Amino acid sequence: MAYSTINEIFYQSNELYGKKKLFYSKNEKKDYVGTTFGEVLKNAENFAISLIDMGVAAGDRIGFLADNRVEWIISDIAVLLTGAANVPRGTDVTVDEIKYIMSHAECKICIVENEATLKKLQSVIKDTGVQTIIVLDPKYKSDAENILTLQNLLAKGAAAREEKLAGLKERCDAVKSDDLFTIIYTSGTTGLPKGVMLSHGNMVYNINEVPKAIGLRPDDSMLSLLPVWHIFERAVDYGAIAKGIPLYYTNVRDVRDDFAKVKPTFMPSAPRLWESLYQGIMQRIEKSEPARKVMFETAYRISKEYKKAVDYLAGNELMQQPESDADRLSRTASSLFTAASLYIPARLADRVVFSKIREAMGGRFRGSISGGGALPAHVDEFFNVIGIPVYEGYGMTECAPIISVRTEGKIIQGSVGFVPNGTEVAILNDKGERVRTGEKGVIHVRGPQVMKGYYKNPEATEKTINKDGWLNTGDIGFFSFNNTLSIRGRAKETIVLLGGENVEPVPIENKLLEDAQINQIIVVGQDKKTLTALVWPNLEKVKEVAGISADPKSDLNANKELVDHFNKIVKRQVSADNGFKGFERVTDFRFLPKPMEVGEEITNLFKMKRNFIADKYAKLIDSMY
Repeated sequence: MAYSTINEIFYQSNELYGKKKLFYSKNEKKDYVGTTFGEVLKNAENFAISLIDMGVAAGDRIGFLADNRVEWIISDIAVLLTGAANVPRGTDVTVDEIKYIMSHAECKICIVENEATLKKLQSVIKDTGVQTIIVLDPKYKSDAENILTLQNLLAKGAAAREEKLAGLKERCDAVKSDDLFTIIYTSGTTGLPKGVMLSHGNMVYNINEVPKAIGLRPDDSMLSLLPVWHIFERAVDYGAIAKGIPLYYTNVRDVRDDFAKVKPTFMPSAPRLWESLYQGIMQRIEKSEPARKVMFETAYRISKEYKKAVDYLAGNELMQQPESDADRLSRTASSLFTAASLYIPARLADRVVFSKIREAMGGRFRGSISGGGALPAHVDEFFNVIGIPVYEGYGMTECAPIISVRTEGKIIQGSVGFVPNGTEVAILNDKGERVRTGEKGVIHVRGPQVMKGYYKNPEATEKTINKDGWLNTGDIGFFSFNNTLSIRGRAKETIVLLGGENVEPVPIENKLLEDAQINQIIVVGQDKKTLTALVWPNLEKVKEVAGISADPKSDLNANKELVDHFNKIVKRQVSADNGFKGFERVTDFRFLPKPMEVGEEITNLFKMKRNFIADKYAKLIDSMY
């Protein structure tokens, strides 16, 4: 079913799934409690009636400072029904961000999660233009004239429902595809955040295309972990509403337990979570008795070889170079032989070994959805080998977010899948010319998902989108001979060495992260002779592997035994044997004084703030040169 506005999705889904519980949040006992979509929509309508009574007009911007909860969904739907747009952020927002975003977006009303977030806003409210605050937390009580509660507004809307629902429906029906639905301020790895203006049509394109690409259906269920205000999670939530798929809100602390409770079929998340799950599984395997460890290693080796053969025969192996007829015949013959000879051992390995891992994740998992950053190759391989397809996608806030995604039955590792119908992607070199298949260049995209522009920032908009509607993503990638898109770095992340060599740090970092003794790493070297790195080690793993003990609060760089051990790791991982060129070698490193943290060196989508880190640790970096 195709839609033109998000509001259409709400009402059509209510007809289909109104009595189905779609939103599950936890009570004080940490038990899941479900709410039907019909209840959510009715509450949203009541809230919307109150918002209109407060003077909210179509096109207004409403601030949101809240995290994943059912009240967020109710409030989000309510704002969209009025024809207004929301300007969301999480409760981890800083006071400076509140001041800038609320002021820049001209929000007169701001919805906040609880008293703690309220106090943040109140501390700078005079600098924002916000006149009225609405608190979601049902426990919060207010006597202040300008501080209202969701509970009171729901009650007022319910009392006026019979009289004013028809007027709300008229307002809702007047919303058009090109109307603004949200302004999302980029997390700002550099400089001030920019307000990305997205229309109903931008988001609806994603909802029309992505669920069918990965095969979502009403009998699926999802764990919801990403920040609900982020465009990736919002697209997932709206897609779930459209398909009638229950969403269970979880968090990083509870996610492993919630796999067993919920038995989800899908979970969208950033690569860091999948990496964490992978590390947890591998740690348990390494601590198991020797016989079990050998059994796993044997099963993995067999299944990896079997899958490699099957993938080739199905056309699911990344083709970076054209293949001759002779090579194709030879590979086909050898792959047929491998697939036939390993079929029974691979089935046995799956039943005896990998099914146990899947059972620990609830036993119904049909696929992981990864986005918001590059998924390390070894993590990608692992989940695909053990029978959990990884639907890695590529996108950005400016595209609401999808640009490409792996599709059901066509999981091609090393790629971010296929460009959906209606989207155009061009790979351009430094001269603005299209490159040939297999050659790298900067990715440009044009299509129904491309943003309206940056709010009150025409200069930045013109730098990003040209007059023909092509958006410069700033990412480096190539098209394979399978017609898939692959990402190989970010133009802005490219390190230019003193000798003029251009280096993409992400593949180097990912290779180093394959060693479980490294928890965090950032490669640096802009305008320097060679590359170096800043590292935070997994000291527990180091002790297990090398027998080296170290206090995380001590100066790790003074621990010669630890430094020598990591020098060997770095040289082994970033070597010619692993495909790295001489200028891509990491010649030195320093241990960080503490791990990088979300909200400090890392964004809430687990992306490193490279410029911030380079400035913060400038002296440490300079000590390597």
